[in-house]
Parts: sequence; C-alpha cells; structure tokens
Amino acid sequence: MGEDVRTRWRGRSTAEGWSLADDWWAPAVEYAIKAATRGGDLPRACEELGAARAEAGVGITEGLNDLAALFAVTDRGEPSFPLVRAYAAGWAEQSFAPMNDLRCEDPLTGLATVGYLRTRLGELYRGAAAGGHLLVVAEPYGPIGEPAERLAAALNLATALRKVFTGGETLALLAPVRVGAVTTEDERLPDRLARLRTTDILYGRHPRVRVRRLPRAHAQALALIRTLTLGP
Repeated sequence: MGEDVRTRWRGRSTAEGWSLADDWWAPAVEYAIKAATRGGDLPRACEELGAARAEAGVGITEGLNDLAALFAVTDRGEPSFPLVRAYAAGWAEQSFAPMNDLRCEDPLTGLATVGYLRTRLGELYRGAAAGGHLLVVAEPYGPIGEPAERLAAALNLATALRKVFTGGETLALLAPVRVGAVTTEDERLPDRLARLRTTDILYGRHPRVRVRRLPRAHAQALALIRTLTLGP
C-alpha cells in the first residue's frame, strides 16, 4: 500500500508543479505516508516533512502544494490548519536554523517580534537618531483567505525582506501577513524598494510596499506601530 501511495503522491505533486523531480523522495516521505494511512502522529510527520523539504531547497508554496497532494491521494481532503502550521514550522525551523541563536524573534518567520521592535525604537529615540530613519512596510494587496496561503505569503515576505535589507536594519513581523524594516534613507533605498515591489509572494502576486518616515516623537512612533499590528 505504501508504495502505491508513494507513486500516486509523487505523480500528483509533479503534475501540480513540483520542480525537483530527483529530490522528491526523502525519509520523511515514508513517515508521512505511514502517518496518513495508518493513523500515526500526523502533526509530527508534517513537521518532519516540512523540515526535509526546506533542507532540499523547496520553497514554502511548492512544499505546501506537495503536502496537499498527499492528502488528495489518500482521500483526506485538504490539510487542516494545525497540520499546515506544523509543516510550516518544520520548514521555517530548518530554513532559519542559522538564526536560532537570536532572541525576540517570531519562531515561524525568524523576523523580530513587535515587542523587540518597540525596544529597538526606544533605543533609537534615546540616542536622538530616529529622525533619519524610515519604516518600510510590505504586505499583500487585498486579503488572503486560505490559511496555507497566508502562511506562504508571510514566509515569502520575510524571505524577501531579508534578501533586500542585508545590513543592520531591524526586520520585524508586524501582523500575520505584514512585515516591516526600520532603515535609513540613502542612495540604495530606491533600488531596494523596487526589488521588494517585484517579489513574487504568492502565485505571481507582488507586495504592496509603503514607506513611512518615523515621527519625531517616540510616543507617535509607538502609535504608528500599533496601527500596523492590526490585521491583516
């Protein structure tokens, strides 16, 4: 039975766009098949599968499509949100393993938490250096309804932010599908914004990118952050 499921799963995944034909199999595949067909620990299997896919260089969207293919060929319908999150957590932990020694970070995206961002702003304002800083905010245009797609968009936004801002900027997760970077205004900023705006975050969709100058007063900056933590 396992071999039949494996063959159908791989075929379904390939038909839906799997791009690494030679790297599809991994030990985690067998674990996932066993859990899906024999009542094993499915959340753990999904987490292990996510980690294996990340180690092989598979993107989060492609990996979630592969997970959905397993559920389709085993007649389990769509993977539930807890299982999608387990998969994404495994993928993120493996992808951001070099960053595990950091503190005050969101465990899924690896970006700084809002709490840490507030701390960082306090440091900037105490040093009277906030006047030259900007807050770059990136998010999808319009709502994203499916939990798996929201997770994929958030992870892709986090990855894009890291690729664009590679210096000492503070990169934070502001809301479930909204990220931000505290940076300075210099000659490199227009190019960085252009690259961020052309990033594919979900099925060819590009992010909405806004640039806000940090207010002169610390309290106003905190109020700005509060508004940005509401949704989406």
